[in-house]
Amino acid sequence: MKQTGVVPVFYHPDVDVLMQVVDISYRCGLRVFEFMHQRDNKGIRLFNYVNERIHRYPGIILGVGTVLDATMTERYIQVGAQFIASPFLRPEMAEVCHEHNILWIPGCTTISDINWAKSLGASVIGILPANILGSEFIQTVKREYPDLEFIPSGIMDLHPPILAKWFEAGSLCIKLGAPLFPKEAITLKDWGLIEKGIFGHLKNISKIRSALKSVNPH
Repeated sequence: MKQTGVVPVFYHPDVDVLMQVVDISYRCGLRVFEFMHQRDNKGIRLFNYVNERIHRYPGIILGVGTVLDATMTERYIQVGAQFIASPFLRPEMAEVCHEHNILWIPGCTTISDINWAKSLGASVIGILPANILGSEFIQTVKREYPDLEFIPSGIMDLHPPILAKWFEAGSLCIKLGAPLFPKEAITLKDWGLIEKGIFGHLKNISKIRSALKSVNPH
């Protein structure tokens, strides 16, 4: 997550489209991929299909997001999920992940949520809706909890000056779905356009982080 600054998030009911997006993401240099659970059993089957073919992509880390309860957490872990992310904070999900030594990324919207998540053993926390809370919220909680890592989710504006604010605030990385995989491009299967877009965003983020590193080398 820290290496590229981006976690791509995606789901599609067509497994060929799903695998194509995983392939493009990997080819662009992304090494963490979040499958978006759709709250039905088909999601488990699709994830299992992808996971069985993940050996084609050495070093990739495949996790699941939008997981809402402990039962589904357990099921995804059983079919190979390497991390579990949720838009909510569910203590029972923390227990399951800790039992299996799997990274648990709860979603938080307030400082009290973050404090609770930390008490439950969370080390990486999703902040959402980030587009509403703003980069200032990340800056505030990072200052208060320097030992935790924060991933904003729900960002839509990827212009470099806006992106820079999220990393300046101390975000570990950003979680992106639709901005990386525009619906129209997916429908048209315009893989070249999607690949070009991902490369462009990663290039911008790399420049932003390099500039921040030169200012704050430690």
